[in-house]
Amino acid sequence: MEKIYSKFGGLDDLKKIISGLSKFTGVIRIDNAFLYYIDSKLISSKIGNEEKSLEDIFSEIPDIFIIEIYKGSEEEVKYAIKNFKPENSIIEVSKLSLISKNGVVLNTYSDIFEYIDGFVKVVFTPKRFKNEKGIVIYKNNKEIFAIYFGKRVLYGKKAISKLKTTFAVSEIIAKIEKIKKSELEEIISKYPEGMLVFWESFKDLIDKIISSKVPKILKNTSLVEALSCGSTLLLKIEGSEVGYIVSKSGKPIYAFLNDYDGEKSYRLLKSLCIVEDVIYYIYNLSKEEYEMFKEFKENKIPKI
Repeated sequence: MEKIYSKFGGLDDLKKIISGLSKFTGVIRIDNAFLYYIDSKLISSKIGNEEKSLEDIFSEIPDIFIIEIYKGSEEEVKYAIKNFKPENSIIEVSKLSLISKNGVVLNTYSDIFEYIDGFVKVVFTPKRFKNEKGIVIYKNNKEIFAIYFGKRVLYGKKAISKLKTTFAVSEIIAKIEKIKKSELEEIISKYPEGMLVFWESFKDLIDKIISSKVPKILKNTSLVEALSCGSTLLLKIEGSEVGYIVSKSGKPIYAFLNDYDGEKSYRLLKSLCIVEDVIYYIYNLSKEEYEMFKEFKENKIPKI
């Protein structure tokens, strides 16, 4: 069988996933339970090798649990139902991340990205160093806060670095929890040095930068000419839509338009500049201001 999905989530996430599967044949793992489907019809549900109803399974699993989807043939599903043992299961349980009551056991730091989504807090506890722990908060798979409690307290990038090196000497249990914005604010007020990302959105950063600057305004010109007006620039492009380009040495590096990624934003803005009489507002950026945009990796434009 082929593993096609792996995340931590709750019952609402599971229901959305199941409703989106069309003519699905395979196995869905939820925590330590397994749901067996043929052509999107549930034919068996078990914990280990014991048949259980969905109601029983849902009453036993935690609020947040692992969800893994394995796609296969009808024959593979029937075989998996009859032969559930770690040593011969068609689902290679020995290769899955181990689940304990405290969380998921990880072998490398990057494994965590298989199990997180949205806005979550993860507490990392090394099995060899039970008095140590790391706490990382993620938003859309991006680290926005990190702290590591060991012989000394480390914050931000240093905390992430310490956490990564700890994997070399110990397995680590990761406990994943949903977090509210109010909880994040409480943690930040206590440990402000742990923040890795300071801007809720690129618009917040842009508004902060341009609030203290006077732009150079250009009309009736091309995007290429506007980009050549300085070394490191922020361009606000105003037409039927408003978008932004960050450039360096005349080359576009980041682009922002609505919720599109960098490449699509840039293509749409280029087209806008060709078909409309846009206005360019040009702001010079300091090195420090330019570096702040590195937080928005998804808005980086591929080399052109």
